[in-house]
Amino acid sequence: MGKNTGLGKGLRALIPNEVILSAEGEDLEVDIEKLVFYVKTSNIRPNPEQPRKNFDRGKLEELGASIKEHGIIQPLVVKPDGKGYTIIAGERRWRAANIVGLKEVPVIVRDLPAEKVLEIAIIENVQRENLNSIEEALAYEGLMGRFNLTQGEIGIRIGKSRAAVANTLRLLKLPDSVRDDVARGKISSGHARAILCLEETEKMEAFSKEIIEKGFSVRETEKRIKKLQLEGIVAPLQKKKIDTTAYVLEIKDGLEKRFATKVNFSSHGKSGKIELSYFSLEELDRILALLGYEKKE
Repeated sequence: MGKNTGLGKGLRALIPNEVILSAEGEDLEVDIEKLVFYVKTSNIRPNPEQPRKNFDRGKLEELGASIKEHGIIQPLVVKPDGKGYTIIAGERRWRAANIVGLKEVPVIVRDLPAEKVLEIAIIENVQRENLNSIEEALAYEGLMGRFNLTQGEIGIRIGKSRAAVANTLRLLKLPDSVRDDVARGKISSGHARAILCLEETEKMEAFSKEIIEKGFSVRETEKRIKKLQLEGIVAPLQKKKIDTTAYVLEIKDGLEKRFATKVNFSSHGKSGKIELSYFSLEELDRILALLGYEKKE
């Protein structure tokens, strides 16, 4: 009977035989989430839910050249999928490795639920600024639709305010051709947000072309649209009434960012309640510490 490798039930299926064999004969505990090993590049597949859809071939070739010379310094994060693995984080590295013909790549295996996989993929890309604004908006839409997350909850996960998430989601109201202009970098998200006030598809498409042809800056775009509104060519936006809702949402955003948890407001006339959510005793202690509450020993 072989000695205990400390892998636990079911974990052997996640680790290649050669790694298990290297642990045989030693009484040790293996932390599967810290273990790095090599997997055949052909046994890894991209995540179909990957928010990044466009990969610059030139930049991939540059990355491939670096990998060929120095190797892959940061392992890919993958999850078991049938007889192979699906990428959670590191698709650019995997694609670049394929370009230069790398047969194996270093990976860390993590068996995560679908929501967590998508969340990590979004965070990795957003933090590295690898997503264009349309890809980012589609990823947020996916989190809201598939996992019933609110804009505030998405903001907490990625370290942005609810307002920033909402502004990005607004870009999905653009017609397809203008979305494509943003995705390809022909116009910026700032240009796109200015265009949104034109409301009509034809006007938005025409103005996007004008921005590209004349090289308008975002400030010039806003001035141009304001001029069209003053001339009556474009209807001015109706000013929204400023009410307590906007005030409450602003406070909610600030508190969620401050405490890194979900915040709920309920109001009854001039009075109301603020609720801070916690999901473990450790998280409760963290929130209490931020509130300045000192536990009695």
